[in-house]
Amino acid sequence: MSTKKILLVEDEAIIAMAEADTIRQYGYEVLIANSGESAVSLASVDSTIGLVLMDINLGTGIDGTESARRILSGRNLPIVFLTSHAEREMVEKVRDITRYGYVIKNSGDFVLRSSIEMAFELFEALEQAREKDAALVQEQYLLQTLLNTSPDYIYFKDEASRFIRASKALAQSFDLDDSSPMIGKTDFDFFSEEHAQQAYEDEQAIIRSGKPISKEEKETRNDLPDAWVLTDKRPFRDKDGHIIGIFGISRDITERKKAEERIEYHARLYATLSEINRAIVYAKKQSELFDKVCEIIVVAGKFRMAWIGLLDEARNKINRIARAGQGDSDAYRELPLDRSPLGAAIHTGKVMLYEDLTDPDRLTRRAADIRSSAAIPFKVKGSSLGILNISATETGFFTQKERSLLEEIGLDISFALDKMELESSQTRRSTDKME
Repeated sequence: MSTKKILLVEDEAIIAMAEADTIRQYGYEVLIANSGESAVSLASVDSTIGLVLMDINLGTGIDGTESARRILSGRNLPIVFLTSHAEREMVEKVRDITRYGYVIKNSGDFVLRSSIEMAFELFEALEQAREKDAALVQEQYLLQTLLNTSPDYIYFKDEASRFIRASKALAQSFDLDDSSPMIGKTDFDFFSEEHAQQAYEDEQAIIRSGKPISKEEKETRNDLPDAWVLTDKRPFRDKDGHIIGIFGISRDITERKKAEERIEYHARLYATLSEINRAIVYAKKQSELFDKVCEIIVVAGKFRMAWIGLLDEARNKINRIARAGQGDSDAYRELPLDRSPLGAAIHTGKVMLYEDLTDPDRLTRRAADIRSSAAIPFKVKGSSLGILNISATETGFFTQKERSLLEEIGLDISFALDKMELESSQTRRSTDKME
């Protein structure tokens, strides 16, 4: 280990030489400065100086306290003052500059040596603490940077599943500017009861078992659109290894899930078309065809509900004659045709896409968990005959991209009905000839 160097600042040369010899006997290297200005200069250029032993009264020029201030403005060093005075005023004067103490001159070698050793030890302890504080500040900065910039939802929760820290992205997903309003709250304050309860049970299982959980899950939020996330939750432990909560990262995969759902949805539509075409080949009666089409749409297409209604021109309404799936009614079917997307489909001969009614007195479609519907018109001999109505549970499920596939279903039904009408006419003519 290298010898520690002490800068001794003493304006009286004989006293300086004597003190330097004494300090060298303690095992230190000594460098002497005979003025405050010289001490400041040496301390600024010699990085090996580890401690300054500073006389307060340095004669002409700057005194020891001012020298110490200038040295400390350039670098951090332990400074021990030497003084011939023990008055309170002198003690307070040096206290404001450094906390490494002072030594009364001629108080003995033991006091001087102990003061130097204690100053070195205190300085090293403070430096270690400063380094730890700097490391802690750096860690906090890194964590905060991660929480502020990551697009993922990052969160820490206590044993009661209350938020204790959360990322900015998660806060913004709740329409919050930052995460501070989330602290102390739970998922029950932000999500639907069903989702919050499942999340709570998952987290409590992690706390009990110490085992992480990873899964894809659908988040249903209060007054905000549903979202899909890939979630990884793990036990949060203290420094002794005891579980004190959970932490997790959830990545929003809503767009990916939507893309997967569209692919799966197109597959369902093609399967539905194929099955309807097969039913057309074998169906002999209109009622048989309508029942089979509704069944195919719900079973093969996996839609929530399908129904077929025929136009009652005299009463200006749609009479439903076949249905399949869940849901007992459609609120739009009760409206006059000139105010309904069903009527628009009939009168224009085009597929109409529409969403759930939002008026509070229109509860029937919500009760059936129906959010989106498509009204598909079909014809016989070019004249509008009725509507095939398909409903899904997702808002915005039917889009313009699938309109041609939906129109093809209507054309297939129209073709089947024209075929049945032709066969019925041929049968009637044959019967008339036989008579």
